[in-house]
Amino acid sequence: MNTELITNILSSYKNELGPNFEKYHNHCCRVFVFAAILSNATEYEQKQLAIASAFHDIGIWTANTLDYLQPSIELSEKYLNKHQLGHWTESVKDIIDNHHKLTPFKNNSLAECFRKADLIDLTFGYIKFGISSAQINENKKLYPALGFQPYIFKEVLKNIVKHPLNPMPIMKW
Repeated sequence: MNTELITNILSSYKNELGPNFEKYHNHCCRVFVFAAILSNATEYEQKQLAIASAFHDIGIWTANTLDYLQPSIELSEKYLNKHQLGHWTESVKDIIDNHHKLTPFKNNSLAECFRKADLIDLTFGYIKFGISSAQINENKKLYPALGFQPYIFKEVLKNIVKHPLNPMPIMKW
């Protein structure tokens, strides 16, 4: 599966991502690969998944917040419009906006596969959703985590302390 599009998109955000560039890049690539496998994505769908992958958490760094879904969606919309892909806006928005949904997302099968893929990665492959351990290990070898999950968990803990009444703004039912 081709992850070049993810790399190309994220290269525009190297300054914002700073020392987290490679961690985030690899997370995006792992999630993309898992989502493409789970959805049996066509080439057309893989492109949507790659774009959503690149932007799904980017607002953490560009907006400097853990309440990053809307900033991430806005950046994806700008990208889609700039590249004459506005017809994908709703699908990519669904993917980004629902990737931390706690229950299945029934309105967009790519978004549901992406939700599962992100959870596979955040749980270090403990939750598999039918992806084999061999596929998970191969993906981890190609795109090492480099401490991404501990970094995110640390950011979540800091947000819980800062915003105890809204500790997890990105979670949805």
